[in-house]
Amino acid sequence: MTDLTLRPAKDEDTERLLEIHASVFPDPRRAEERRRNFHHNTLGSLADLHVVEHEGRLLAHAFLFPLEVWVGGRPVPAAGIASVGVAPEARGRRIASRLLSHLHDVSHARGDGLVLLYPFRQGFYLKHGYAPVTPSRRLTFSPRALPKAWGLPPSDLVLRTIEGGDREAIERAYLRAAARTTGWISRPPRLWDARLLDERRRWFIATRGAAVTGFVSWSLAQAAAHGAISLTVLDLVADDDETRRALLGLIGAQRDQVHEVELDVDQDDPVDRALVDADEHLFGSAAVEHGLGVIAGGPLVRVQEPARALAMRGYPSDGAIDIEVEGDCLRVEIHTGQAHVSPSRAASALVMDRPTLAAIAFGALSPSDAARLGWLRAPDPGTLRSADALFALPPYFAVDPF
Repeated sequence: MTDLTLRPAKDEDTERLLEIHASVFPDPRRAEERRRNFHHNTLGSLADLHVVEHEGRLLAHAFLFPLEVWVGGRPVPAAGIASVGVAPEARGRRIASRLLSHLHDVSHARGDGLVLLYPFRQGFYLKHGYAPVTPSRRLTFSPRALPKAWGLPPSDLVLRTIEGGDREAIERAYLRAAARTTGWISRPPRLWDARLLDERRRWFIATRGAAVTGFVSWSLAQAAAHGAISLTVLDLVADDDETRRALLGLIGAQRDQVHEVELDVDQDDPVDRALVDADEHLFGSAAVEHGLGVIAGGPLVRVQEPARALAMRGYPSDGAIDIEVEGDCLRVEIHTGQAHVSPSRAASALVMDRPTLAAIAFGALSPSDAARLGWLRAPDPGTLRSADALFALPPYFAVDPF
């Protein structure tokens, strides 16, 4: 289809946007809730929504949120794409591809290092340069499975419900934790407002003296009156392992009310080893006797421009390496956690395509694992080991999907 106009959305587009959105996402949300999603989103506003127009009629929409994503101890400017939708009568005409290309151009022009999104179907986005990140795990267990000793924190650690003056300390604790992770976003004020004002959430903080050392929030659900109650952990943030165990112990203390706990953890979290009879209310199968939960895929990530993106993230150690990305050779020199990237003429380098670079540099895939998948070629094992050390990241673990 030719003569398409791609532009930011306007107020007068709202009714048509609601029509397209309800066709693409036929969930129980009413029109007013969808309207708030467009005009007062927790990550942006209507100004961040882009539309495709043909002969005066809207055919598609998508958000392009301005984000910061923590990678290697640094916040990386990024774009978050969401609510990609094409009107039913316009599908099959490559309109989504045109819209996606437009969003990439806008993101690149404003200086973003990467783009991320949560795909309805991965295959479409993989063709546009996206790559998967390390998956997370959703553990499902009885609260009685948590060690009772964790419910007895040391005397200098106090657990209490949050109060009106705790917000600033909670936000600081969140950012301290984000700097140690891969994939957490810097929460804008509107997102914090939504989290803290959500009447379904219960918040508790851990303090040592006047210092907040962590917090937990959860929601409770009950399908029927007097039925089983499930607890879903929504935030679990701690400065240290002792605080984290105490916050988990608080969850375990709900054992007389709560039937089941759902907790999302990263790929390397060892907490599942501490659970005893996690599935005491369940029956296994001949193949899996003790299921602990599910593995969940996270977002897809896309590198905008390799040199720019590599210079934006942080690194765990100093060193240098040459990489070749789709024919472009780059020298990556790292000093005090900061990379300087320049053109290279090295005869031997790690060879990869752009999606593989995104998976390694921002999705926490090790170069060695990329080589095992056939995604990367290394001149020798020593170079591969060096690359593993230079690009090392904690597993990707997103706590604010959008």
